[in-house]
Amino acid sequence: MTQTHLLLYGALGIAAILVVAKVLQHPGQVFWKLAKSVALGCLFVLAVNWVGQYFHYHLPFNAFTALTSGFLGLPGVGMLILLQLWLYH
Repeated sequence: MTQTHLLLYGALGIAAILVVAKVLQHPGQVFWKLAKSVALGCLFVLAVNWVGQYFHYHLPFNAFTALTSGFLGLPGVGMLILLQLWLYH
């Protein structure tokens, strides 16, 4: 392994330790932020399906689509729509 790889892995390791420390420090806050983003993602997917019924379009409603749209917001929903159109149509 080169020195660049070691520096990259070290930086990723330190970032992972900081994230885990933050979660352990405030577990309730992290849980509620995650729950809020998943709920918002569910609403985004349901809105796409509600509007999509007029165009004969359906975005599957599962944990992956809810988490993706929740974490990434409207750009995530757009990505899911484009990805489904690209792969399945």
